[in-house]
Amino acid sequence: MGEVDEPVDAATDPENSAESRAAEGEWPLSGDALDSAAIEGLAVAETATTPTAGPAESAPAGAVAPAGSAEATSRLLETVAELKDQLTRRLDAVQTILERELRAEAARERVVDRLHAELQDYKQDLLLKVQRPIFIDLIQLHDDIGKMIEARPAADAEPERAAAVRGMLESIQTAIEDILYRQGVEPFVLESDAFDPRRQRAVSTLPTDDPARNKTIAARLRKGFQAGEKLIRPEIVSVWTARPEPAPIPASPHGATVPSPSADQSR
Repeated sequence: MGEVDEPVDAATDPENSAESRAAEGEWPLSGDALDSAAIEGLAVAETATTPTAGPAESAPAGAVAPAGSAEATSRLLETVAELKDQLTRRLDAVQTILERELRAEAARERVVDRLHAELQDYKQDLLLKVQRPIFIDLIQLHDDIGKMIEARPAADAEPERAAAVRGMLESIQTAIEDILYRQGVEPFVLESDAFDPRRQRAVSTLPTDDPARNKTIAARLRKGFQAGEKLIRPEIVSVWTARPEPAPIPASPHGATVPSPSADQSR
């Protein structure tokens, strides 16, 4: 078969384009204009003759992927798994560091709290050490006024005047307790009847034949005073003590009573 001449578009043919322009009265053109027209015509012709790339044809159904593609996928999966392991290890390391820092921070807070508590205790102890002599003197004055209140009035004293003096002394005693209370010192009286040597002081004892009353409170003489948990002056009390039982007289081997040493001395 003979070759069929393809029609050439006048717009894409540089010679026809130039001839058409000459025919339309655009000639004569200058040298630069002629070169530009020729270059433009060649560019249009090249664009027209270049085949347009069509969409890639899809692989037929059932086609087997090349071996190189499977190896690349396998390497990609191995790389992803390795990156996952590295990321997991780094996250574990970060978590370990954070936990260690949290424990260290908690330890530092405990140390600071303990030091603060020790500083407060030292401050309170130092202040109490300075104020204790003053508290003791006020408590002694409180006790003296209590003794004056408990004292019996004279036989020739007027009852009304004695009651007035007693009320005045009680008000002074209450004022001393208020002064101590404003400084953090409070009076106390233990509720239990059992003698507590840690918070009570026995200034006298009373004998008793009842063993159940041994080492129990017979009388409460003066209140105790404390500043928080610190004891300033223990409670002053009187305590019951059991009478000692008389020692039994030993008998002789023949049943006769052995005389006491006092009887031998009298003879």
